[in-house]
Amino acid sequence: MGKIVLANWKAHLSPAGAEKWLAEFAKGYRPLPGLRVILAVPFLHLDRVRHQAAGLDRVYLAAQDVSPYPPGSYTGATPAAWLAGVTKYVLIGHRERRRYFHETMPDAANKVNEAVAAGLRPILCMDRNEAGAQVAALDLAGLEQVIPAYTPADAVQLEVARSAGAIAEAAEYFSALADGRPVLYGGGVNADTVGDLIALPQLAGVMTAAGCLDPRRFINLLARAGEALGLDS
Repeated sequence: MGKIVLANWKAHLSPAGAEKWLAEFAKGYRPLPGLRVILAVPFLHLDRVRHQAAGLDRVYLAAQDVSPYPPGSYTGATPAAWLAGVTKYVLIGHRERRRYFHETMPDAANKVNEAVAAGLRPILCMDRNEAGAQVAALDLAGLEQVIPAYTPADAVQLEVARSAGAIAEAAEYFSALADGRPVLYGGGVNADTVGDLIALPQLAGVMTAAGCLDPRRFINLLARAGEALGLDS
C-alpha cells in the first residue's frame, strides 16, 4: 500500500484558489510508486477538485469532515452517503473540530460509523491524551476501517516537529490501540522535516497543512519524501 502524504488545505483556499493550486501542482507533480497523495479539501471544492485532479496518478481526495447523522432533517450537514463516489477518505476528529466546534468523542465515533457505512475510509485524528478513550468509543467495524492519526494538541509541537524518537514512541502507542496498524502523524511537517518522519516504520505517513499551501513547495516536500523512502519516479 505504501506511505501517505496528506495535504490539509483547511479553509485557506477559495474555489478560485483551489483551481489555481491544482493547475500549478499538475505542472510539476510526478507520481512516485509507493507514495499516495491525499488532498483534504472543503466540501465546496470536492466535486470540482475531483474532476480537475482526475488525471493525476496516485492522488486521492479526502473530505475535511462529515455529518454524524444519516441523510434527513439536519440543516447544514453533509451526510457520508453523499460523499460516496466523490471522495475515498474523510478526516474525522481534527483538533480544530474538537476545539472550535466542541465536537465530542461520541460525535467522532458516530462520524466514523457513518463514514464506514458509506464505504469511506475514516482518518481519525487524536491527541495522545484522548486516544485511548476515543478508540474505546468505536465499534469493531469502525476500528477495523479507521486510519489512526496522531495530531498533538500542543501548539508549539504543531509548528516544529518533535524529535523522530518521540514521534515513533507515540506512534507505537497509537498502533497498539489500533490492532498494530501504523499511524499518520501531523504536526510541524514540512519539506525540512518530512524525510526524517516519513521513513519511520511506525508511521503510515504524514499530514501537512502550512507545508502544502504553496503547490511548488508541496511538490518539493513530496520529492524529499520520495528520496527518504528510496522511491524513483
